[in-house]
Amino acid sequence: MSAERLFSMPDLGEGLEEGEIVEWLVAEGDTVALNQPLVEVETAKATVEVPSPYAGVVISLHGPVGSTIAVGGALATFAVADEVAEDGDSSGQPQPGADADSAATPDQHPSRGGRTTPPVRKLAKELGVDLASVVGSGADGRITAEDVEAARGSGAPATSADAASRKVIATNLERQAAIPQVTTFRTVDCSALQVFRKELGVSPLPVVVAALCRTIAMHPSLNALWGDGQVTERDRVHVGLATDTERGLVVPVVRDAHSLGIADIAAEVARLAEAARAGSLSPADLTGATVAVSNTGSYGSEAGTPILSPGTSVTLAVGVIEARALIADGAVVARPACTLSCTFDHRVLDGAVVGRALGDLVEVLTSADRLGDLRR
Repeated sequence: MSAERLFSMPDLGEGLEEGEIVEWLVAEGDTVALNQPLVEVETAKATVEVPSPYAGVVISLHGPVGSTIAVGGALATFAVADEVAEDGDSSGQPQPGADADSAATPDQHPSRGGRTTPPVRKLAKELGVDLASVVGSGADGRITAEDVEAARGSGAPATSADAASRKVIATNLERQAAIPQVTTFRTVDCSALQVFRKELGVSPLPVVVAALCRTIAMHPSLNALWGDGQVTERDRVHVGLATDTERGLVVPVVRDAHSLGIADIAAEVARLAEAARAGSLSPADLTGATVAVSNTGSYGSEAGTPILSPGTSVTLAVGVIEARALIADGAVVARPACTLSCTFDHRVLDGAVVGRALGDLVEVLTSADRLGDLRR
């Protein structure tokens, strides 16, 4: 016996409320496996492949290519075995990270010319430019907004391509700004950190992420969340990384960072950064952050007051590492240093708790022995 199950458009992360169907990867009547790619959906942030939440037969697909479906709207109907319908998740939503192979690859399709991004495709659609005829001038032949403008021959600024992404960012910021949040700062002598990360052949960011996870183990409330009038602590640490892209700010997530070594964190950071730039982050890549890190030093900023990311109570900003005048053994010396800025949800955490936690984080980052412990 079989039962019908309706699959709704899942939460695509980053406050996105809808997605446009780019291509159905299955047809009505097809038999599909659990987590088999079902449909390619374009959002203001990325193009993602949505996996099937069931193994069964596709009865109907709700929406032609080019249609826009809101999160929670009908996407597909399946016929599944009764026991699957009874035991499965009644929401019909695939679990983030359930299948690493289901993550989308950089968008490249013969009918759409070279590699490109959702806002650029939207701009091409608005200007009536056929991407199949456009030669990309970006990295690896990527088609840029400038390429589309040149193909049209107008030379006008591509502001319309950024409108949808900017709207999503603005909505998220408005929502997060309503949270009572406070920022505290610490200056860090990065001498030991620079030696350590060069020995490992990684940037400072993966080391900071590993050190933050170690600090959370000592101060679990950093990984907690306010909801329904109470504080809930979470065992797993998923670190969101604020990443600047041509589509605006996105926050891909290093899942279970607490269980990863520095080399694995570095590899995942590199993968997520490339996927963010290519606009190919999967829903699992964009959801579930429990704490966030922003590398403001990547564009030369000394310090800042980061706003909280959705689902987190702590966002740590890492300023640029540069020579500063520090006091060591009673003398003024020039050493590599940076400023850590920690914004926290005051409903969840008090300043004294965060201050002590930040002090422990600084101790890890400034001690060769404590940094060495991160290898284990």
